[in-house]
Amino acid sequence: MHRLAYWGGDAIVNRAIRNRYGRFDRHLRFDKPRRLLANRGVGLEDVPDVNAPACTLHWQPASQVSVVAFRQREWGRPPRRGNQLVGDVNSISSSMTAEQVAWNRARYGPGDA
Repeated sequence: MHRLAYWGGDAIVNRAIRNRYGRFDRHLRFDKPRRLLANRGVGLEDVPDVNAPACTLHWQPASQVSVVAFRQREWGRPPRRGNQLVGDVNSISSSMTAEQVAWNRARYGPGDA
């Protein structure tokens, strides 16, 4: 699970991984992985979630990876939630099954995530 803003970014990532993939920032803007995946022909599905509208949930069916991103700030608060900024990825997790996605859609609706 990605939680680099909470754990110190680059300092928490194993040196072998940093050597292969480069520096890891504390903040990962959701538009960056979405764009990189789209450029490779990999799409993310929006999934309704209990945390909407404050957060959005996205799912990649082939890998069963889910991504939660901060979507909006609470009224009257700065555009930051703890160490996270609006638009940041909150978490990247695996595995989210098709059954879990179907459950979320049945429970929280088929509309925008």
